[in-house]
Amino acid sequence: MRSKSIVALLLFAVFALALSNSGCRIRNRSNQAQPQASEMTKPAEPQAEISITATEDKDDLPEKEEIRRKFKLNPESAISVYNIIGSLTVETADTDTAELLIVRSAKTREDLQNYRKVKIEQEGKRLHIGIENDRKSLFSAIGTVPPGRQRIVMKIPRNVDLDTYGVNGPVTLGETLGRIEMRNLNGTFKVSRVAGHFELGNVNGPIEATFAPLTGKSIEISDVNGNIELRFEGEVNAELNAWGINGQLNPDLPGVQARDEEQSRGRLKARIGSGGAQIRVSGINGNVNLLKAEKAPASAAKVAGQ
Repeated sequence: MRSKSIVALLLFAVFALALSNSGCRIRNRSNQAQPQASEMTKPAEPQAEISITATEDKDDLPEKEEIRRKFKLNPESAISVYNIIGSLTVETADTDTAELLIVRSAKTREDLQNYRKVKIEQEGKRLHIGIENDRKSLFSAIGTVPPGRQRIVMKIPRNVDLDTYGVNGPVTLGETLGRIEMRNLNGTFKVSRVAGHFELGNVNGPIEATFAPLTGKSIEISDVNGNIELRFEGEVNAELNAWGINGQLNPDLPGVQARDEEQSRGRLKARIGSGGAQIRVSGINGNVNLLKAEKAPASAAKVAGQ
């Protein structure tokens, strides 16, 4: 009788152990089928409906993605763009909204997903657009980050302030009423009409800009490797201070009164009209032309005369 009880207990233990292993296998399969929340792919952010488009660019790399965003801007807002490898095109309009279209490209899909990601943040009255710092491993730290490009097309209010730092590509701006401050540009720079403070520095490329009638706002351009064409609407009243010009300096405007003691090669101090607004140009490796807006630029006149 006692031996039968021992056998029954052994059979019960074996049965219980089999059930336990089966339950573990079921739980393991269930855990494998349902990954942890941190491992699941995050849903993509919805793309905003915008009115701007981006054309094809021969410099784009094979793998591409588009980012579309729209932001409501407060009065006296500012937009910052930094560390972009690609062109920057800015349309302006009578609006209180900023529309962004960013085209990212890389050689491989893995590079596109892991490097040179665009960071967009709105803090109070300032909208920041730039490239995040890439985190490199110990092994990749001795190499370089894979190549990538970012083209930006924006449609923004005319009266916002705009500043950039580090744009490796051509920059084209529409009519602006706010403050313009840009540094470290590698490419051509063109702006159709400026009515606010204007400051450019460290530019590797030609500059073309047209200015609304000056009302005391200053113009500062420094350290440029390229020709400069500045065109002025209406009557020009300003103080011109130019130095370090390695090229021809041509202030072809009415009422230029040069100060003899300040004239020398590559340098000119002069009053234009009755004076007023400050125009400072320095460290230029190229020609500098100051012209009436109604008059064709020197480069265009030369082509027409050929």
